[in-house]
Amino acid sequence: MSSEHRLFSEDPSQRKLSLPWGRTVEMCWRNLKNRRGRFLLVFLSIAVVVAFFVSTLSYHRLLEELRGRDDVHTRAVLERGGVLSHNPEADRKHRDQMVWLLVLSGMLCFVGVMNTMYMSVTERYREIGTLKCLGALDSFVVRLFLLESVFIGAVGSALGALGGFLLTLFQIGVTLEFGLIGVGHVMRTLAQTAPPAFAGGTALTVLAAIYPTIAAARMKPVDAMRVEV
Repeated sequence: MSSEHRLFSEDPSQRKLSLPWGRTVEMCWRNLKNRRGRFLLVFLSIAVVVAFFVSTLSYHRLLEELRGRDDVHTRAVLERGGVLSHNPEADRKHRDQMVWLLVLSGMLCFVGVMNTMYMSVTERYREIGTLKCLGALDSFVVRLFLLESVFIGAVGSALGALGGFLLTLFQIGVTLEFGLIGVGHVMRTLAQTAPPAFAGGTALTVLAAIYPTIAAARMKPVDAMRVEV
């Protein structure tokens, strides 16, 4: 029987059972669809935190760039909007508060995502036990769950970054003036804030999934099959 028609393929060199990456991705996608309600919570948590992160950073970056201009119109608009600061000490304190707020929101999101991932792993103990009875290794179980977390984190972070940046542009346009923002400013700010936010949101999801995933992978098949959820 070919490897395309059986669940696990055997590695002749190591005599271990492994699953092709294509079949692993297929299983991850099926699990995401079957448990979309549970994973939607993780998705929304990551998207909201990343949107908040991108919105905060990009808003302050755009303001700093606008404050650096010398034309009368821009400074008049900033003065009218109440964002033309003349107190460096107040600006420094505001930046410190922003950093702490971002750190706290990231920690809260991490705890929430870890709890959701733990519940998702717990309700799949029987599935994990079945896979291990079929010969799946601990590394395969870890790979399966981490792939799911990478997908959720990447998609949630991408949409969150886009939503947060659009929110920033809307905020700048409403409080100040849409004409002040050029295409070059938009692209430069997006390039500075979106990649680290995307990487951070994805990494946050994966880190939150590591502990419950490893704990589930180390369970003996008989114990996993015995669990009542």
